[in-house]
Amino acid sequence: MKEDKDFLADLLSAYSPSGLEQDAIHVWNCYCTNLGLNPYYSDKIGNHAYSLGNGPEKILLSGHIDEVNARVIHIDADGNIAITSTGGMCRKSLIASEVTILGDKGPVKAIIGKKPIHLESLKERGLVEEFEDLRLDVGAESREEVEALGICPGSIVVYKRNVDVDFGPHRIVSNSLDDKLAVYITAIIMKHLQASVSQWGSKYTVIGMAAAQEETGCRGAQIAAHNVNPDISIDFDVTFATDGGFGIKKDKHGDIQLGKGGVIQYGPDKSIRIANLLKEVCRKHNILFQTAAGRCGGTNTNQIQLMSANCETMLVSIPNRNMHTPVETCDWRDVQSIIDMTVAIIEDKML
Repeated sequence: MKEDKDFLADLLSAYSPSGLEQDAIHVWNCYCTNLGLNPYYSDKIGNHAYSLGNGPEKILLSGHIDEVNARVIHIDADGNIAITSTGGMCRKSLIASEVTILGDKGPVKAIIGKKPIHLESLKERGLVEEFEDLRLDVGAESREEVEALGICPGSIVVYKRNVDVDFGPHRIVSNSLDDKLAVYITAIIMKHLQASVSQWGSKYTVIGMAAAQEETGCRGAQIAAHNVNPDISIDFDVTFATDGGFGIKKDKHGDIQLGKGGVIQYGPDKSIRIANLLKEVCRKHNILFQTAAGRCGGTNTNQIQLMSANCETMLVSIPNRNMHTPVETCDWRDVQSIIDMTVAIIEDKML
């Protein structure tokens, strides 16, 4: 079921590089406000949360709303622009692509050129340019023309918007599914829980949060965890789908497939108790799920555990192909399974 897919499309279309998430946060805030959720928490780093229920046990549900990005580091005299990585963009996917520079005067289209293959040596054909070798072209012929567009060292570079929430019968293709898809999931869970709050609201206070600045060190989660101080956290993020035909080793990264359900993670910062309860609730309600072994760290889960006073943490992952590229690919069936298992475990008061 592709529920409120226009909301997801709006989230994905909004710019939200780490530290400049305001456009996407506005979409999140409008959706939550229109649902009638209770504003619960916000801070200067950019986290925004809403709540339901008034029970003594605080459950934090969250996804991060920031996207991978780079920054302008130098503008040549001839108007070509050099960039540096500041948040996980895949340099392979940048070559001969279109990007957007978020200048002081608004978004500016840029292209990243490539030496013609006819002129490359055999050695060059096997190489991938480093970030410092890439050059962005905005159609300018001088540094002054670039600066007149509102671009300067420090301006943020993001992928060109690419949003298709109906890619085939089940798939979603877009930039920044990592991790706006989890923000969407959090909001839809809150929407479903609102209808049943009378049956669980005296036991739990459920807080749905869009977290800032995950791609640049999980800083938003650290601040929010310290201030919200939840008792239980279920964090949603993407994980590597290993069924895409790229030779990804399943004995190293697990057998994770699109369309087979959300991934219940086991690992040092993930609660075995909650993982087992999620499996139980999935079997009880016939909900698709997969399991995986996760390392400690790499997502907000670890920081929420460390920065809260006494929080039991859990990571539920969305299988994702082509991660950190403009064509990240996820599956609606996995999205629905995560929504269903989270709603069920709270409505059944199993936590």
